[in-house]
Amino acid sequence: MTDDALRRLINFSNLRARVKLYNLGEGNPGSWDSNDFGLVRGVDVRLEDFANLSFVDLHSFVQGEFALPERECVVFGFHFYNGKIYENFGALFYRSGDITLNFNLSGGNFRSLEYARSHVEQVFISAGATVESLEHMEADEEVDEDYWSVTLAVSDFSVLVGAVGEAMKATRSALCTFRGELGPDRFVETRQSILNGEFSNLLGAKECDWLECKSTLSLGSREGNEMLVKSVCGFANGFRSSLLVVGVRTRPLNGSDTVAEVTPVSSRVHTVDRYQKIIDDYVSPAIRGMKIDAVPVDDGVVVVVMIPAQPEHEKLFVVTTSNGAGSTKTKVQSVYQRRGDRTVQLSTADMHALLSAGYQKLRSEQ
Repeated sequence: MTDDALRRLINFSNLRARVKLYNLGEGNPGSWDSNDFGLVRGVDVRLEDFANLSFVDLHSFVQGEFALPERECVVFGFHFYNGKIYENFGALFYRSGDITLNFNLSGGNFRSLEYARSHVEQVFISAGATVESLEHMEADEEVDEDYWSVTLAVSDFSVLVGAVGEAMKATRSALCTFRGELGPDRFVETRQSILNGEFSNLLGAKECDWLECKSTLSLGSREGNEMLVKSVCGFANGFRSSLLVVGVRTRPLNGSDTVAEVTPVSSRVHTVDRYQKIIDDYVSPAIRGMKIDAVPVDDGVVVVVMIPAQPEHEKLFVVTTSNGAGSTKTKVQSVYQRRGDRTVQLSTADMHALLSAGYQKLRSEQ
């Protein structure tokens, strides 16, 4: 009925006795209402008790513990602390097998819904969810402050429930500080500006944990190929969606490498197919959702590689290269990670820490 992980949780925490089962819309803690879906039931639980379970685990539990006649669903109200902020989201399990996520985030001044939605879509790739709706609700007589209302569909049931909480934290920092056309980290806007050929918007940008720029790469040479895959692997092992831009020169300014000028690279050498092949040959597993674009500029191109935030359960991403030649040729595997404005090679101890303690702990320490 349920897998071993969930069965152990139930036995350890006496889950059935501890959670609160209620008919929604009758003074329950989550303030959910009965609606057109028919009878809706829910349980109110702490996220930390379920963080290491996948949506497959919970789906099995719901199917086994709750009768789901037609037009009925079960809601898990997950509650957790984000610093001093009390957060919560609802996971709705439908008879059809679909799972949707709903949550609200207070605050923020709405300026550009298109960019805001793109931010959320990128953040929730790592949580295996896609955006169904995103609305910014203004304060009125009944609501004393603005808030964002977000609905998502779970597309990858193997993702851990705890990843939703982490994505919500990243979403809060993005949406609730949104100002004007440029968002808090400029990731989506920067990529779109490059695709539109509006490079003036890129000038003055600083390299950071989501942006790395190179004036050129010697593709086809060992050094050039390894430089490319090192950067891509570092971003894939990071915690957010990122951009590698080739054909842009940086200069030191106030202690940071800052974009100073556009230096187009050869369109004959720097093709999308060539970048894709090199990354496929060297980096494993395959990176989900990566997009490569070559934007025409003068007599060349600027190449932008977009690496979405990757699901935690698919890390670590590894670069495999070769040393020597002939009978002495050996495979060498390396792991990189983006930290601030640097890409570092992880030691064996670093990799062991990531695999044993998980990315959640590492992220809280950075």
